[in-house]
Amino acid sequence: MASTDELWDPVFEVPPDFVAGLFRLDGRVAVVTGGGGGLGAAMAKGLAQAGAALAVVDLLDEAAARTVATIEEQGGTAVSCRCDVTDKTAVDELADRVRGELGPVDVLINSAGTAFRSPAEDFPEEEFDRIIALNLKGTYLPCQAFGRHMLTQGSGSIINIASIGAFISYPHASAYNASKGAVLNLTRVLALEWIDRGVRVNGIAPGLCDSPLTRARARQSSVTSDFLQARMLRKELILPSELVGAAVFLASDASLRVTGHTLLVDDGYTAV
Repeated sequence: MASTDELWDPVFEVPPDFVAGLFRLDGRVAVVTGGGGGLGAAMAKGLAQAGAALAVVDLLDEAAARTVATIEEQGGTAVSCRCDVTDKTAVDELADRVRGELGPVDVLINSAGTAFRSPAEDFPEEEFDRIIALNLKGTYLPCQAFGRHMLTQGSGSIINIASIGAFISYPHASAYNASKGAVLNLTRVLALEWIDRGVRVNGIAPGLCDSPLTRARARQSSVTSDFLQARMLRKELILPSELVGAAVFLASDASLRVTGHTLLVDDGYTAV
């Protein structure tokens, strides 16, 4: 039988204050697309509270400015950036601008997205195109632009916002679920390609959240919300602030060995 001394190894030691430092983002720069409201705004504020300097990106200037104002009121550093994340030239210019204003980017959260609810047989083509453009291309282009800089510096964490719709199906969301399934696999591919160059790529897949987008789409058609809520274990919508812990975890050194993973924040929905 092995002795206690034989079982002990210094590699198992956890230094004092090790855990507290794991989740801090002091001295780092983070970019959040769709940061003007809903999930993106909550995660931007959370990263700022963890110590990061933020570039809050949104198509709406006023929305991004509101998030920045809150971060600054809480003692953080942030800039607002207007950008159409489906426009490659605009996204490339954004990456250069943020690097010039705040320094090398350490964290990117792709939270810009949209939805539309309709039976598949009647789904408008223009809405399908809009959803695929923003949810998929609008994730891919920032990954590409900021990923290049991260690969050059040999470090970085990218977090793509997917959905439980990437794992399960529900009615009246054919384009949305297709886009989020693509985001899930894009996340895996990028993680595979970039793992040996220091860039981690992960995702967060929320369940049904209490956000402006969810409320707007529920008014458009309640079929999707009713379907999901009928199967919820606790019958409660997830709050945007309840994604902050997952975002800080994946952005920080606490998840240093995590890549290619999409973390479900669904209140146990997919466990049933």
